[in-house]
Amino acid sequence: MNRILIDTMHLGGLLKDDTYHDLAGAISDGDIEAICSVISLLELTKRLGMRDEERMRKIRQELLSSRLIFVNVTRTIAIQAGELRLRYDIPTADSLIAATGIAGNTSNILTDDTRHFGPIKNLMKIKNLKQVLEMIKYGR
Repeated sequence: MNRILIDTMHLGGLLKDDTYHDLAGAISDGDIEAICSVISLLELTKRLGMRDEERMRKIRQELLSSRLIFVNVTRTIAIQAGELRLRYDIPTADSLIAATGIAGNTSNILTDDTRHFGPIKNLMKIKNLKQVLEMIKYGR
């Protein structure tokens, strides 16, 4: 089964953007395993809550009720994130998100943030939504 780490910027899209329909369906059907860092919950709470707290709580609850797997920060993830931060100067939140995927043996990350995740492209393959949908379609 394909496994992918989903960066914060794509989580909201799973619920509100029709372009994510096929990805959301594949996750719901169990065709792809999607993991997320709990750090994304922090980022979503802050970003969405600044605009509309009620909407933020609704979206957060829908994500938590979905088949997404939210991974807690463990000692292993924290150490890996520190190493990524040290070697590649990735911001702390992004290093924790990346370390979640690395610790979970996930080789692909759905993100458009090539500035922050680009330095670790030798550790994780950066995929945009179109590439992830092709990965699902062709079972790669």
